Amino acid sequence: MKLQETKVTQKHQTTIPKEIREHLKLKRGQTVRWHMVKTMVVVDVHGKVQEPVKFLTSQIQLDLDAVKLVSETREELA
Repeated sequence: MKLQETKVTQKHQTTIPKEIREHLKLKRGQTVRWHMVKTMVVVDVHGKVQEPVKFLTSQIQLDLDAVKLVSETREELA
């Protein structure tokens, strides 16, 4: 999936791009949760991430210690 960008409105709202909405099967009125992970924001639509290491390493291509990042993330979300 290519990089997607949206603007933040005066009311601090933004639109989730169509390609992402369709991929996540989002419906109107559905709740999403926002998590801060270091300098990233993770939007959670299906509850708790079952395999956080696999999820994080599949989503980002940064020079990070995935095990350390998952450990810190678990602490922040607990």
